Amino acid sequence: MDYRIIIAKDKKKKKILYNGKQLHNAKSKFFSLVDKNIVLFPKEHISYKKTKPVVYEILLLKEKEEGDLGFTDRDELGRTLPVTTKRDKWTIVEKRHYQIEEKFSVFGYYERMEMKYILKKIFLPSIKTKGMVKQVNYIFNKVMIWHDNEFDIVTCKCTKDAKRFHNTLRDFCVNQKINNVLFSGHVPKRNRRKMYETIMEKTGWRRNRVYQSKTRP
Repeated sequence: MDYRIIIAKDKKKKKILYNGKQLHNAKSKFFSLVDKNIVLFPKEHISYKKTKPVVYEILLLKEKEEGDLGFTDRDELGRTLPVTTKRDKWTIVEKRHYQIEEKFSVFGYYERMEMKYILKKIFLPSIKTKGMVKQVNYIFNKVMIWHDNEFDIVTCKCTKDAKRFHNTLRDFCVNQKINNVLFSGHVPKRNRRKMYETIMEKTGWRRNRVYQSKTRP
């Protein structure tokens, strides 16, 4: 009997994590992967063709046999619904939500960064310097991290992600008892024109790029 563990993105197979012949081993691997699936900033949007929400799942599948019981799940209203695979070869044994760590474009850096690297390379250095006060705010999909009259720009896929990034940093500071960071949220409308000009002066970006509120595919 063949067993398989896959990652699915919006109900479509994205990646195979495991192939095996024993149910016990497959289940052990599946629940180990679920338990270890801890991320700091899970990906909730993609920008392929257009920016839209995305859902990842991890599934344990078995080779289909006659008499297999169907797999059921619950929707957002708590209703029980049957769940099947598009290929008739497989039956679902287990299914869970799965999280993928998001990566961000940071101005001045070539490689996209996960949040833990942004913390390590940008946010935390100098945080304990005497007299240091940092500030974090965002304007639509761009998060600014201010320090010493300078700032770094983290570009998110959309405003929801930028707000979540801002709030994740805030929660991190609360948990780590970091008290010298001011979180001021979304830049007020009356200050946005000046903020856009400040970003253009720093980056050399054209106005249409600065004014974008979503990452273009």
